[in-house]
Amino acid sequence: MIIRPGDLLVDLCRAAENELVLAAPFIKVRTLEKLLAVVSSEVQVKCVTRWRLDEIASGVSDLDVWLVVRDRPNTSMWLRSDLHAKFYRSDSACLIGSANLTHAALGWSSRPNLELLINSPIQVPLREFEDDLFAGSSRVDESIYKQMCSALEHFVVHRVLDLPIEGQLEAERLLGEIGLSVVSWIPSLRHPEKLYIAYLGKLDELTTASRAAALNDLSVLDIPLGLSREGFESYVGVQLLQMPIIRRVDNFLVEPQRFGAVTALLNQLPCRDNVEFSANTAWQTLMRWLLFFMPTRYQHSVPNHSELFKRLS
Repeated sequence: MIIRPGDLLVDLCRAAENELVLAAPFIKVRTLEKLLAVVSSEVQVKCVTRWRLDEIASGVSDLDVWLVVRDRPNTSMWLRSDLHAKFYRSDSACLIGSANLTHAALGWSSRPNLELLINSPIQVPLREFEDDLFAGSSRVDESIYKQMCSALEHFVVHRVLDLPIEGQLEAERLLGEIGLSVVSWIPSLRHPEKLYIAYLGKLDELTTASRAAALNDLSVLDIPLGLSREGFESYVGVQLLQMPIIRRVDNFLVEPQRFGAVTALLNQLPCRDNVEFSANTAWQTLMRWLLFFMPTRYQHSVPNHSELFKRLS
């Protein structure tokens, strides 16, 4: 008898006594509900996924998994923009393989995928993987969910660009030569409105410094080809909120903050180890990005000659 990957995962979830980690790029609502139904409400559950607007719009993953997580006790949801691994841990037991948290991947649909999940002992490499997984993840809250829903609506309307993408393909080739970590990344392009020019592959329209900075930023943001300007800007906004440093700043801005307070925060975060890092320059650049790509989420003011920045939602 063939054992479906989903049956193995259900057994893993049911056996959890203290902690359960479910990490997969794609998570569907009914699949997550089926798995959580066998887990005690006393177990601490952490769900990790990625939210890419193109994938959500195509239906391979659901934004509304947040509603399932939000309404369940002892459960949290995290986003990691570069997540590809499928990793499931229940206390000291672990399953790794190819299967996402979808009915097709777990063998529960009428046309299941050919997938694999295998048992693996929790050894040092997997513990290190899990540490790295969460180091580069951002925790979801209601404001992030609402921002994603709004961006998705905008993206669906504006996503396709009816122009050749040869230049974009050339830019994408250059991106393959760059390797940056989401853990320490913050934007480096001083003028965010020029990011779309680089995305289109019109690199000769940029200065040498702007070209290098734009390619660095695009390599981390990992944006699909063929987006209109409006679709591109929506996409960048939601990718930003999945970056751990930007999310730390975003949480900090719930209360209005002066320029020096934010630079002090940045000096405590992993970005401080980046080459030629300057907290003042980093915050000036990030401020511009937040206002440009998510103008309804933030407010910048200068009362009494003292610069203040805050999150509105």
